[in-house]
Order: sequence, then structure tokens, then C-alpha cells
Amino acid sequence: MLWEVNENGAPPRDNLPPTSVAWMFDADVTSGGDFVAGTGADTRTYRLFESPKLPAEDELPYVSGYTDSGVVRPSDRRRWYRSPAWGIGLSGGALFFLAAFSLLWTASSFSLAYDLLANRQIEDGQKFSSSLPLPACPAGGGPDQKACETAADTLKGKSGTALDDARKSRDKKLYDLFSDQGPTCVERLTKWADETKPPVDPKTKKPISADDQAKNLFCLALLGDAVKFAAQNLVIKADTWVGHAAQFVGWWLFGWHVPTSGAQAVSLGMPTALMMLGVILVLVGLGKGVNGTPLGALISPNGRYSLALAQVTSWTVLVLTSVMAIAIFNGGLVSEMVRNFPRAVSDLPNAVKNGFFPDIPTGIWGVLGISFGSTVLSTLIKSIKGTDDSPTVVSSERSQPVGSVTMFKDKVAGYDPRHRASIADWFLGEDTDNKDKIDITRVQMVLITSGLLVTYGNAIFAAVRDLTAQEILLVIQKVDVLIGALPPVGTSMAAMLAVSHATYLVAKAADTPSPKPVQH
Repeated sequence: MLWEVNENGAPPRDNLPPTSVAWMFDADVTSGGDFVAGTGADTRTYRLFESPKLPAEDELPYVSGYTDSGVVRPSDRRRWYRSPAWGIGLSGGALFFLAAFSLLWTASSFSLAYDLLANRQIEDGQKFSSSLPLPACPAGGGPDQKACETAADTLKGKSGTALDDARKSRDKKLYDLFSDQGPTCVERLTKWADETKPPVDPKTKKPISADDQAKNLFCLALLGDAVKFAAQNLVIKADTWVGHAAQFVGWWLFGWHVPTSGAQAVSLGMPTALMMLGVILVLVGLGKGVNGTPLGALISPNGRYSLALAQVTSWTVLVLTSVMAIAIFNGGLVSEMVRNFPRAVSDLPNAVKNGFFPDIPTGIWGVLGISFGSTVLSTLIKSIKGTDDSPTVVSSERSQPVGSVTMFKDKVAGYDPRHRASIADWFLGEDTDNKDKIDITRVQMVLITSGLLVTYGNAIFAAVRDLTAQEILLVIQKVDVLIGALPPVGTSMAAMLAVSHATYLVAKAADTPSPKPVQH
């Protein structure tokens, strides 16, 4: 049989031989020589595989991947949209952007609600105030009836000109009332948020009176109404029927994350988790489409699940997706306000000076550096040791002894089409001599990495939940950053991960000791 091989002497993944000629991997098969076809980027190496066995009656005596002799190529390929891998990947991408735009929709709704309360948008403020209830005047009447509903303002039972006059009178009273209450509530809520910003000394903390508490709750309710009105009507400028349609569709798709009242806390946890799930589904789709298995993106060239790829992928998904989710929400809150501050201004607010992206602690940069560096070193070690199906041999000069242990001499298990990638690969050795044995250094790396991922993941989700409406309003007013940094971790986390990876890499480079003969 004549078939294409890669630099490791194995068939490339995109051109695997038919299952009927799997005998090419048998131990008694010999190589009849290689020849090279093509030039430049089109260069291909073909190897002649010869077996002493006679072909069965339903087998051809000769198969060629070069001329396709004896090779049955599929004539009717499925269309791309019928492949489950495409469906999974596209679903993941859609889920990622659904969650991302939901964060942006909520943040923009708060920003627009601030504009309404601060009387920054007169026309939109009039539309919002007309949707509010007008309190009824006292039964006995009073000297000032400009802020309550009288018989002349009642819409019930009126029609024609009387109805129009009543509606105009009512809308004017509502807007006048809202024009006074809106800025007052902004001042009250931002002051409340500033006074209760952690850390608060319980000794100096002043109790809130019943009157202040009632006013705070009223202002929270007004803020909640403004946020809901903005989310339903103002996020997309609806000047035309296209804008109205886009606003309606956007609210239907992304409005699920908008709080229903001002007293309800905002959490970025669910959208962030959905964004992570979207990234994972994209990776699953890629892995299934390329390698035929959901975790195919984690398969190394030797056909086994790579522990190094698994851990670097996990840290990337957790940290970078969280950074993107936080940045989207931070930017949505104050992007409109940032334009009022040119770079020439000396005293710039935090959102202008530092940007919307949260700071990544030094310890997390260390964790990411260890993860990526370990992956590179792992690949380098495997390339130095070579594989058992590679023509290169590590000489004794290249094998470096450390005490009584030699390094870089044992071969790494090469690609074997009969081996199916399994999660167990993360716990088993990679060398030819220990590929079916549990490697305790890999076990400890899985346990430590999993524990650190769970611990830091919990810290991230705790940092992005229970965001009160008043502190969000304060951030918009100050053009600040709501979540300025990921949770700090110190040096212990990076040191623990470094020790774990160092142990794994040293054990990977070391040769498996040969068993000593038993003395009788």
C-alpha cells in the first residue's frame, strides 16, 4: 500500500487510510521506501507499506493514496449545515453574543435612565413622565394643586377636545413634577451609595430615619421605572419603523437581564456564565468537526487528550471571558459620558484615564504565563524525546543524566489510529513504556488546577453579583468604572501552580526507570 505520511511517519489526520487497510499498522509490516511528490507548500511524502500476508478475496492487492487506486472516495458529502459540528459551533457563537448584548443592553438602559432623571434628554423625559401615575389631590383640596390630579386632569369619561385638554394638562403636571423629582432622586441615591460604599465603619455609620428610608425607596422605584422605560424604548433610536422594529426585537432578545425594579440588584453572573458556555460550545464544535469528538480541540498530534492544552484552555476561558463581560458592562454604563472629556483635560475621571477593561492582578498574569509556558515547554520536551514512530533517535549524548535519572531518552507514544482519545489520557503517562500506567504527577496537576479554577471562578462570580442600582447611578455620575479589577490572588496561587507544573514537566522529561532483574 502506498500512502501519504507526515513528519512522524503516520498518516495525516485529513487523509486517513480506509479501515480495510488498517493492517498497515501491524508489527510485521515493513517499509519499502519513501518518495516525495510536489514542490514548495504542495510537497507530500508517500511511503510504501508491505505486508507478508495475502489479501482476502474482497481486498485489493494494492492500494494507492497517490493515484486513488483501490480507494473509495465519498461521492455525496453532506452539506455543511447538516453537520452537527456546525450546529454546535454556531449555537455557541449565538449564545456568546446573546449574553454579551444582554449586558450591553442593561448597561445602556441605566445610562439612559440617568439621562432621564438628570433632565439631559427633554423630549425623552416628557415621554417618560407621561407614562407615570399622577397622584390624586387631597379630598379637601389645597392651595397648591399643581402636582396632583384634579377633576380637570381626569381622562375618564372625556372625549374630543376635553380629552385633549385634560391630557395636555396632565402631561404638563407630570413633567413639571418629574423635572423636580428626577434630579433630586439622582442626588439622593448617589449620596446614599457614596455613604454606604465599603468599607463602612459601624461606629460612625448613621442610622437612616423612616422619612429618609421612604424617600430612598421612592427614588429607587422612580429609577427602576426609568431603567425599564429606557430598555423598552430608548436603547435603539426609534425614529423610523426600522428603528421601532429593531428596538422591539432587541428588547425581546436582550431585555431579560434588565432589572424589573430599582430595588432589584444587578448580577453579571448569568451573562458571564453564558458567554463562557458559548466559547466552550464553539470549541466543542471545532473539536467535533475536525477530530470527530466533542473534546477534539484538546487532542495532541499523537492522538491523545493533552493535559497542557486542557489547563491553558480552562484558564483562558475563565479569565479572558470574565474580562470581556466586565468590560462590556463598564463601557455600556459610561461610554456616552466619556465623550465629554477630551484627553487634553488634566483631571480626567477613572473611566477615561484607565479605560473600561478591569485590571488583571499580577498573580493571574503569573498563572496565565505559567499555563502558556508549560504548554510550550511540554511540546518542546516531546519534540526532543521524539515518538516511537519517528525515524529520529535520541543519542546517548543528548540524553542528559540528572543523578541516577536520565532525561529525554524515552520515546513518546506516537500516533496510533487504534487508540481512541479518552479523559483517562490526562492521568496516564505519555512515554511508550508508561502510556497505560497512572502518572501521579499528572494526577496532582489535574487536582491542583481544578481546585484553583473552582476557587478563582467562585471569586469572580462573587465580585460581579449584587450590584445595587444606586451604586451603578453613582458610577455613571462620576464617569467611573464599576468593576475596576478582577479579584486579587496574591502570590500563593501562582506559586502553587508553578510547583505543580514544574513537577509535571520534570517528570515528563525524565525517563521511566527500567525494572531491575529479580535475583534468585
